[in-house]
Amino acid sequence: TSAGYQDKLAVRATGAAALTLTNPADIAAGATSAVGVVAASAGSLAGNLTLGFTSKALAGTTLADAALAGGSVALTGAAYDYAQPTIASTLSLGNRRVGTSASLLVTNTTRTAAAYQDSLDAVASTTVGTLSLANPANILAGKSGNVTVTAATAGSLAGDVTFALTSNANGVTGLDATTALTGQTVAVTGAAYDLANPSYATTLALGNRRVGPAEVIAIANPARANGAAAYQDSLDFVAASSNAKLTLAGATANVAAGSSADLGVSVNTAGSLAATLSLGLASNANGVSGLTGQSLAAGSITVTGAAYDTARATLAATTLALGDVRPGASLGTALTNTVVTAAAYQDSLDIVASGAPATFTLAAPSKLFAGQSGDVVVTATKAGSLAANISLALTSNANGLTGLANSALAGQTVAVTGAVYDLANPSYAATQALGNLRVGVTARTVDVTNATITSAGYQDKLAVRATGAAALTLTNPADIAAGAT
Repeated sequence: TSAGYQDKLAVRATGAAALTLTNPADIAAGATSAVGVVAASAGSLAGNLTLGFTSKALAGTTLADAALAGGSVALTGAAYDYAQPTIASTLSLGNRRVGTSASLLVTNTTRTAAAYQDSLDAVASTTVGTLSLANPANILAGKSGNVTVTAATAGSLAGDVTFALTSNANGVTGLDATTALTGQTVAVTGAAYDLANPSYATTLALGNRRVGPAEVIAIANPARANGAAAYQDSLDFVAASSNAKLTLAGATANVAAGSSADLGVSVNTAGSLAATLSLGLASNANGVSGLTGQSLAAGSITVTGAAYDTARATLAATTLALGDVRPGASLGTALTNTVVTAAAYQDSLDIVASGAPATFTLAAPSKLFAGQSGDVVVTATKAGSLAANISLALTSNANGLTGLANSALAGQTVAVTGAVYDLANPSYAATQALGNLRVGVTARTVDVTNATITSAGYQDKLAVRATGAAALTLTNPADIAAGAT
């Protein structure tokens, strides 16, 4: 009737355990006050709220409080927890290979009931340039997801992974779509190592060359792109040749990252140098904890070319002793271009003979191919001493092969001894007039001359034996020296 003459209303609310209820102060007539309803824990809020009412007598009256009929309020709704991220504060990756990954577990730990809890959005990021991250999908309550942490490049992996965390209401009506949660940081330790990175030319063109040192091949272990030499394996290699004509120096080596080693190739024998140099390759972890060495794909180097021996002059005799001979007599010695390895891979031999005196002529081959022989021949042509030294100038002739040059060889000498003698050379008048003589009287002499042909010292004496008419007595002279009568 009148607010001044009406009791206050005391309200005592009770209801679901999921709710925390706060009763209002006594409500004066004509006033309104609220029962505080707070979701105490996640879950369904559906149920009845029971209201107990008491009529509170006004102060100053002699009236007593009176219980009123209670009331009931049907409640609907639900309470939801925020997502609760659980992430380890450290991640030890140890020493590992580039490209390998590890999982960083992120859990949306259930607070009360998974069905009444937000999912978790986790976005990881890092300033560590050697790491790459792949974030998990939205994580439901009570579930876990992995951030995939990959060693992207070689180097130290030490640094922080920072998480931006969001509680996702997943479109539940009445809730904020997302709520930012306190971020977290994970301290990462470890290092990533590249495998060795073999690099070398796959062909070696030796061309035409001589036996001996040939070429050097660089076997390198360059630092990989975006990598660091300090975090890359060294390279072990073992080289072998399919052709025994090639000798390898430095065939076994360990090459530090960012360095190279020389594989020396020498030719030990003339012939075709066609070959394959096989390379056994391995990545050497050098004892770094947690890593092991690893075999790499074998390599090969194709070699082309040919090696040629220089000509090799072999003289059968270095002296020609003709003794005492007549003009026209000859004597020779064989000169051979002796095969060193294979005739097809050897220079020809060019010969220039000189030093013949006037008493003989000299004949020699001008060119001998490998395996061929020819005679150096002395022929007596004129009376006199044959003593002389024949000089043989020798040249190894590459015959125009690309990459090769002719080369002078050590000359050789043939010592000639002997002498050439002319036959006696009788000269006389074909007629002799004796005239009329007495018996017993010396009639006339018939002059006979041993005429000199070349040199008196190198001509026979002339022996004369005369025969004739029975009426004559003939007296032969002593042997006639050349130039005498």
